[in-house]
Amino acid sequence: MRNGRTSAQALVASFLARIAAFDQAGPCINAISGVNAAAMDNARMLDEELRAHGPRGVLHGIPMVVKDNIDVAGMPTTAGCTALREAYPRTDAACVTRLCAAGAIVLAKSNMSELAASNGRFGYSSANGLTLNPYRLSRNASGSSSGTGAAVAASFAAFGLGTDSFGSVRGPACVHALAGLRPTHGLLDSAGVLPLAASFDTVGPLGRSAADVALVMAVLAPGHGFGTQTETLAGRRLGIVADFAGGNDEIDALLDVATAAMQAAGAQVIPVRLPAGALTLYSDVLGEITRVESVRGLDQYLAQAAAGAPHSAAELLMRMEAGGDAGARVVNPLTLAALRHAIATRDQRAGAGVAAARRWRGLLDEQLTANGLDALVFPTLACPASPRFDMADASYHCHAEQPLAAMHLASAAGVPEVSVPMGITAAGIPAGVSWLGRAGSDAKLLAMASAFEQLTRHRRAPPTTPAL
Repeated sequence: MRNGRTSAQALVASFLARIAAFDQAGPCINAISGVNAAAMDNARMLDEELRAHGPRGVLHGIPMVVKDNIDVAGMPTTAGCTALREAYPRTDAACVTRLCAAGAIVLAKSNMSELAASNGRFGYSSANGLTLNPYRLSRNASGSSSGTGAAVAASFAAFGLGTDSFGSVRGPACVHALAGLRPTHGLLDSAGVLPLAASFDTVGPLGRSAADVALVMAVLAPGHGFGTQTETLAGRRLGIVADFAGGNDEIDALLDVATAAMQAAGAQVIPVRLPAGALTLYSDVLGEITRVESVRGLDQYLAQAAAGAPHSAAELLMRMEAGGDAGARVVNPLTLAALRHAIATRDQRAGAGVAAARRWRGLLDEQLTANGLDALVFPTLACPASPRFDMADASYHCHAEQPLAAMHLASAAGVPEVSVPMGITAAGIPAGVSWLGRAGSDAKLLAMASAFEQLTRHRRAPPTTPAL
């Protein structure tokens, strides 16, 4: 942009052309829930500002997608739910405000699992239908930030914002060969984000490299060291977690190759085992807390909704049960049942409270301290992306009872985790490797993950969305 070889307007036009060619035509990825009508005007204004005053920073004129549970003024926050199609927020979410002040452009909102709860239908919503994985259209796009992951992978925008309660940034990063960060809980402002469970919810960026994610985080959390850490694996002590092995032979083999690459780069690798209960955190603790917190959070968020939108969880449920116009997409029955149950039992306390989840922060710190570790390393998902809910795929193999279990560690503990690519399976499905560290070590984790990423260079563009 500084040299005049491109402009914000050219970038917006290029991304819009890709969306037209691949999102609603061609492979019909269906990652985009709505294009921002003001995007080109914003780009024009930023181009004029660049000529007159220079760039605001590294994000000046850079288009992004925003998950549809994050408020953008002038666009509805549907959270993938038809019943919220009239929920127009009055202001941008805090994270959007920060990024736009730094020059980023909201290009579009991205599809998501309805109400940020996949319930077996990853990337499906009654508002927008099913997002497809551009690497293999018969596999899921993970959830719940499915559209953000698919959009960034397919180059519909330079980067995207998702949210992560129990893996909703890390899962889409894994299956789309992206870098995705779940930040330390509380590091980023969650104002203006439709909640799932406040004790675990966080905004998180997805990018095509860890370096891009660090640029975004430097704007979202200035003063926390993003972009200032030395990107090296030499001298690092990494704990290779063995508990998630055995789900899929290819994933296990890719982790072995990744571990060897870390060693060759000068890292010390130490096999570790996690405390009992690490594989059943959601069923033991997290699910019950979510049941209790979800209704309270929805009530608080919807109370501020615009006229025409439901103003409580109970009213939202009523509209979801009533259905939409003739031919409208159905709500995932399990999502509907979960909301119905949460409302009916809203006065029943969870069997285990947030303190039971947060005790895992201490347990993980003990592991890191006892072994002198900089990070714990493990496959983000124990198996490749599973078949989408409406289609079989005989090439899928998974022996893990809980293939998502690894992602629940950071959620429970409130600590950061970064997922970056670690290879591609024979079926063409990306796999991810995660780096988990102490609370506040976000920038350090990103730097280590970036060093691994630059060393291995596993990412390649999805075959269904080539260059135009």
